[in-house]
Amino acid sequence: MELVGSVIVFLCVLISVNNASILEPTKANPLLSYYIPEARELKNALGLHEDVYLNFTELTSKYGYKSEEHTVTTEDGYILTIFRILSKCDGPSTSYPVLMMHGLIDSSDVYIVAGPDLGLGYVLSKNCYDVWAANHRGNVYSRRHVSLDPDKDIKFWDYSFDEHGNFDLPATIDYVLQVTNKQKLFYVGHSQGTTDFFVLTSLRPEYNDKIQLSVQLAPVAWMTNSMSPIPRALAYHVSQVKEFLDGMGLREILGKHQLSHFVLEILCSFQPEAVCGTTYRLTSGLEPGTLKPKVLSVSLGHLLAGTSTKNLVHFAQLIVSKKFKRFNEGLEGNMKRYQSSKPPEYNVSLISSPVVLVSAHQDWLSSLKDVETLSSKLPNLVENYVVPLKEWSHVNHVYDERIQKYVNPKILDYFKEYEV
Repeated sequence: MELVGSVIVFLCVLISVNNASILEPTKANPLLSYYIPEARELKNALGLHEDVYLNFTELTSKYGYKSEEHTVTTEDGYILTIFRILSKCDGPSTSYPVLMMHGLIDSSDVYIVAGPDLGLGYVLSKNCYDVWAANHRGNVYSRRHVSLDPDKDIKFWDYSFDEHGNFDLPATIDYVLQVTNKQKLFYVGHSQGTTDFFVLTSLRPEYNDKIQLSVQLAPVAWMTNSMSPIPRALAYHVSQVKEFLDGMGLREILGKHQLSHFVLEILCSFQPEAVCGTTYRLTSGLEPGTLKPKVLSVSLGHLLAGTSTKNLVHFAQLIVSKKFKRFNEGLEGNMKRYQSSKPPEYNVSLISSPVVLVSAHQDWLSSLKDVETLSSKLPNLVENYVVPLKEWSHVNHVYDERIQKYVNPKILDYFKEYEV
């Protein structure tokens, strides 16, 4: 309980010391939102590397890549931003387009912040692929809705990865296929980006026909053997934590405009290993010294891109239940939503499209045992590839300079094999 108490006190401090506008919660609309300025001039004066705060299109432009910003609206009204990195090769791409989805409290930036030599978005573009980097509802790039205001309407934040998979991904896939005039695409997910895919292709199995091949980095479905101490500790007290957050009117958490992001961004720039490395270590198992200081500071400058508290609760439910199942709304809510007293499990045996899993020995969030549970249930598993380095963890898949040897070539080889 000491850890839960510490988290609650920390959240209280974040809210109370913030000097930005606060929307007082009311009984009719118990929603709290708080902001700080982006303060680029200040960050520049403090000596932060500009890659820490440049956005997706600014980064791609800086490194000589042409990118486009697209929007797509889901059937339940969320307006999502998708970034497209055009192929570096002359003429239109003859291969399938590649759709990439980020992980929890992350954004499309995860596929480029490691730089032009490592970032998968850049690597794919250099290899003549038409690259699309998507964003979940509620993160820094997709904080919009056709009728709901994320700063005023509590309903905006009533979602978890169930909605990401059931609404965000199909809308995004359909849009990419329509724009590119293709029948199928390649898919790459990292962390929750894999969870979204498993949700989609389980709940809406017809979308398997639109996936030529998917590569799932640090796949997350079952979390029975997750070793991450902070998520596990909070998971078993999730009811108390959620009750506190709801009482405060806090439905959005770890957003880029919030104080938690600003503090972490500054501290990581001055003490990347001590602050950023420790943050990754405590949450995902990162081994000290495996990531370069610049990559640590830049990556944490783009992390904490925002999500709903309900999304975090859903992951906590997976840890406690030891099952991969839909959100538990309580007895009354479950009966209304699922016509069952308990939430149903996702039936991953319906995932008929070919799947490559890429996992790690030192991944505290996606353990090898849990990945094995997932792989045993997938009917069209191409390979369950474990990176052959004992220190490899959850975030090494996207940030480690050794992905040039162990991850990116693997993805390229499989894409070439499945281009026919």
